[in-house]
Amino acid sequence: MLRTRTQLSATSSVPQADALAADRVTVESDGLELYELSLRDQWGDGLPLLAPTEDRVRALLASTPWHADDVIGVLPPKHREATVELAAINAAIAGVAPEGFPYLIAALEAICEPEFNLYGLTTTTSSVIPMLMVNGPSRDRAGIDYGPGCMGGAAGRGSSTIGRALSLCLRNIGGQRVGDTSKSVFGQPSRVSGLCFGEWEERSPWPSLAEQWGYSRDADVVTVHGGKGTSPLADVNCDDSRDLLYLIAKSIAIPLSNKFLTPISGNGQTVLAINPMWAERFGRDFPDIEDCRSFIHEHAWQPIDLWPAKNQEILYAKNRVDDKGRVALNERADQVVIVVCGGLGNLHAIVLSSWGDSELAHRQVVWAP
Repeated sequence: MLRTRTQLSATSSVPQADALAADRVTVESDGLELYELSLRDQWGDGLPLLAPTEDRVRALLASTPWHADDVIGVLPPKHREATVELAAINAAIAGVAPEGFPYLIAALEAICEPEFNLYGLTTTTSSVIPMLMVNGPSRDRAGIDYGPGCMGGAAGRGSSTIGRALSLCLRNIGGQRVGDTSKSVFGQPSRVSGLCFGEWEERSPWPSLAEQWGYSRDADVVTVHGGKGTSPLADVNCDDSRDLLYLIAKSIAIPLSNKFLTPISGNGQTVLAINPMWAERFGRDFPDIEDCRSFIHEHAWQPIDLWPAKNQEILYAKNRVDDKGRVALNERADQVVIVVCGGLGNLHAIVLSSWGDSELAHRQVVWAP
């Protein structure tokens, strides 16, 4: 990733006299005029938006230790530099609060990692988007939803705006345009609104996702997943936790998922979001999260006979079939990523299916001194 920005000293702040380089647009105070302009000039995403006034942009810049012209990374498909100022403009459009803006910068840093394969993600025919998962003590302050309705409807400002701002950055800085640079056949709602949620760390029987990456408990961290959508799972019949986890493993091994299209099973991760009540049940049987992931991996396969004959030939040719006639979703147990979040309904889980050509990336959030 291009790293051209320079962090200021701990005793300094973002100079409010920093020149802002973006073009100015003048509109009347009527918000509808701004909205119509965004649609006409194709920098809007179809949703209502806020005016990115200089005051709003500078308030966002003040929440970071970076200069306006510092470069976060280069965004494909047009390979344009994402400066902190341009990120702030798109964040202001989406309504990101100053306490949420550093999360957007961390997310932009993460998706610029080579293993995330952002060029492929922004141009593919798939519906994949960068999905943001947040850890750390500032989740509440930033309005990151991690309880009931955390993947839509809970209305936390951070969750509702940060993910959308990232999508706007891909559009307005990177040049992602459906039907032009992006060939996505269907897309998905989160390609407009984004997807950003937190982990309910306090209700998890295991180390948080950020701790599994090696961060301390007091670090604010953003993990980005190239996910194809949200696939709901539900159960009221399994009294035995292992039976339930077995059915979850079978349910995430969807025969027509991208993971069975890729030549090898060692790419990408499958993110499983489970509600705190199920996490409590699984934690009793699997106090070590690695054992829980291994159990899911062990059963996340389908028999080769499930596929028609011609498809079987392709899977054999790709060496996706083992000596027992099983086609595994993933090559390794560490490709199963478990996140605890959601309400206490005790019925549900969500699978964020993998695109298959992108690796999870993560960055620590950096705050202004």
